Amino acid sequence: MLITAIESIIESLKSAGIIPDEALLDIRYGEKKVELGNKFTIDETNKAPHVNFVFNKSDSDDKSRFTLMMVDPDAPSPKNPTHREWRHWIVGNIPSDGNLSEATHLDDYMGPSPPSGTGEHRYVFLLYHQQVPHIDYPRLDKVKRNNFKARQFAEQYSLKLISANYFMCKKD
Repeated sequence: MLITAIESIIESLKSAGIIPDEALLDIRYGEKKVELGNKFTIDETNKAPHVNFVFNKSDSDDKSRFTLMMVDPDAPSPKNPTHREWRHWIVGNIPSDGNLSEATHLDDYMGPSPPSGTGEHRYVFLLYHQQVPHIDYPRLDKVKRNNFKARQFAEQYSLKLISANYFMCKKD
């Protein structure tokens, strides 16, 4: 019964346009799938995940490109997110087949590393459809990852959010 209620809530949010419903986003760390808030350990997420997606739009073609972001909106802690959002990973110009090796890596993957005693952090994946076939993205600063603004970045490059997912992680 709980699953039915959750599915009903998700469907309602999608139909109201609150959450996107244009792509299926499958993210896995090893065999474990990211599923809207399930829990992972730091060790499980220390390497970049396997990402796969299916874009539902009927007019997509081989020239469609996508951008994927992973951010922590809870840095340094959910109660005091003064570093919101912490940028963990951005990959742009992903081809429609999802092949990340042919994409533009704006920064290196940084696995979750929430500070001790700060509780669970949300690690959010955002998948965007690019409105142009190729974007000349800059390589991002490897040191300054705090206070990144995913929404502003998306607006700057005319990206359209089409899917999202997240998991929870805390330092034991």
